[in-house]
Amino acid sequence: MPRARRRRSRSAARRSLGKTVFLFGFFGLVTLVVVGSLAEIHAQSSAYRTSTDSGYGQMAWVVAEASNQTGSQLAGLMSTAAGLTNQPVPNTARTEIQQGLDDAVNSTAQQADRAEGLVPPFPTGTVSDRFTQVMADRAKATADLRTTIDRGLGMAPLPIAGAPSTSTPSSAPLIPIGQATAAMGAVGVLFQRADRLYGDLLAYVHAQRLPIHLPQSVWVPPPVAEAPLGPTQLAATASALSTAVPLVPFHQLVITAVGLEPPAVTTGVPGTASNSCSAPTSTVRTSTPTVLPPTSSVRVAMTVTNCGTVVESGVVVTQVITLADPAGTAPPPRATRGGRAQTQVTLLSGSSAALSLPSVSVASGHLYDLDLSIALPPSQAAHNPAGSSQQFLLQISG
Repeated sequence: MPRARRRRSRSAARRSLGKTVFLFGFFGLVTLVVVGSLAEIHAQSSAYRTSTDSGYGQMAWVVAEASNQTGSQLAGLMSTAAGLTNQPVPNTARTEIQQGLDDAVNSTAQQADRAEGLVPPFPTGTVSDRFTQVMADRAKATADLRTTIDRGLGMAPLPIAGAPSTSTPSSAPLIPIGQATAAMGAVGVLFQRADRLYGDLLAYVHAQRLPIHLPQSVWVPPPVAEAPLGPTQLAATASALSTAVPLVPFHQLVITAVGLEPPAVTTGVPGTASNSCSAPTSTVRTSTPTVLPPTSSVRVAMTVTNCGTVVESGVVVTQVITLADPAGTAPPPRATRGGRAQTQVTLLSGSSAALSLPSVSVASGHLYDLDLSIALPPSQAAHNPAGSSQQFLLQISG
């Protein structure tokens, strides 16, 4: 080979080797940069995940502690419910049980909502799903417990103070003791399931070595057969509640106040009546009239109070005004000879309703009987009707 060609061949080889070295170095540098970047991203992702898990754990701890408090209060209520005594209305045993159940239902519902609202961001794995399920199960079981007891005793949730209300709740349809026993036992099983799921969650967090710290949370502690919220004790509580004397429905509707418009004059019998739940009485018509000033109409204002221990729905209140002149007296115009009016009211235990009944046209110089009455539940009509009716003899001044 000529010398010039050999020199060109060696020069080309050197240039090719240089390019190879350059490319090797370039791609090596790129590889180092990519590997370094991935390592940095992984480090940042790990820190973010740790921060997310830790933050979730702190918020979930608050919810779990609130759930513990609710469970303790509900267990206390269930262990004493059958032995409660009646205090003056409205602080009856039934009201105390209803208030405790309502508080527990509202609290567990809020805790379930808060658990669901802790995400996003989501903690590692199935932590959020497990925790949310526990709170949802406890909320459902508590609501089922209230429904069963209400239907067993004929109760209803109390109105929430300050909340707008379009109607007064009526008593739940009654269920037999056998059905209540089975339903309350099923509630205890659901409480147990929630405890088991919570224990599984703690084991999962420990196995995954997650920076999540949660308190112990057990609504049905061992021995399960003696736990107030366990299936055995809840089933037994259903029977105990059904036979507790203070929880037997007691009906007592009373007309606690009556006033006339226009008001009676100072002579004659007063045109008012005032009663209390402790010693109600019924005003009986006498021959001495309540004297009203000259007027063409009479309006009755009255207050009806539920002195009993149960919700009274659709209570019918009746007003009857009839002409009561002595025989031989010339009758007034037909339109002024009295009238009849009715209204209905629903009352919670211990509550009152102020009623203004329609005015009735009357004539000066005439006498009228005024009868006010409440349509009573059968048990009250038979045993304690005092205070459920009021009667007056009215004289319209000439």
